Amino acid sequence: MKVLNNIDSLHEEVAKEFISIAKFLDAVPIVIGRRTCSSYLEDDVVYFRYGVPIITYSTLENYLQGILPFVCAAPGGFYVNVDGEILREMRIERGISLGQLARIAGVSRRTIQLYEKGERASVEAAEKIAEFLGEDFLKPINFWEEIEKEKIEISREIEYEMLKILEELGAFIFPTMRSPFRAITELLNERIMVGVNERRVVEKARLISNLSRVAEKECVIFMESSHRKNIEGVPIIERRELKRIHDPKEVIDLISERK
Repeated sequence: MKVLNNIDSLHEEVAKEFISIAKFLDAVPIVIGRRTCSSYLEDDVVYFRYGVPIITYSTLENYLQGILPFVCAAPGGFYVNVDGEILREMRIERGISLGQLARIAGVSRRTIQLYEKGERASVEAAEKIAEFLGEDFLKPINFWEEIEKEKIEISREIEYEMLKILEELGAFIFPTMRSPFRAITELLNERIMVGVNERRVVEKARLISNLSRVAEKECVIFMESSHRKNIEGVPIIERRELKRIHDPKEVIDLISERK
């Protein structure tokens, strides 16, 4: 989760990394924002920048209380997700033609057909249809589904030697640029947050430890040398130790031993 006063300050590269990390950690990236360059954000509306969902603090509070947002902002106005199957069933059961419903909503027959296939409807059209049918056919915004639509590939060179050693052991490495950890990696089906030669190691370890606990993932910091085996709950592995390892399971075991 990121907090931005002005959501227009979210850059594409940051958003891509944010989404990639979230997917890797089985999480949803969300930005809490207050305004754009030209206006304030509406409560109970989901905005998007480069595929990242953005909501206000009030919307987040409602979400945590089980009040889900139904409206999203997009070019042209505000829209809602339509349960196409339910809408079609309601129309057919009532003997309403596509043309009749289109006239009620103020849209074309083709647009009603798209609604019945699950396309989003404008808030105005959805309100007219709901008032006419007398029943609800809308779906709340599903953050998971929205993120799954994003197909993002980030190719980045692995800079740290210790990460290269880990890669040689069969690990998938995703280096990060704007995160508290240097990379996230998958080794023997274990997803791990990785720090490397951290300068303010205690502070970084505390942060990585908190993040890994929330995400329910393993974590480790690789150091050139260290007299400590654990800092703030984060296992520490020295470079010389890592270079002696030839079996990836030994890395997992060492992390477990030093937790």
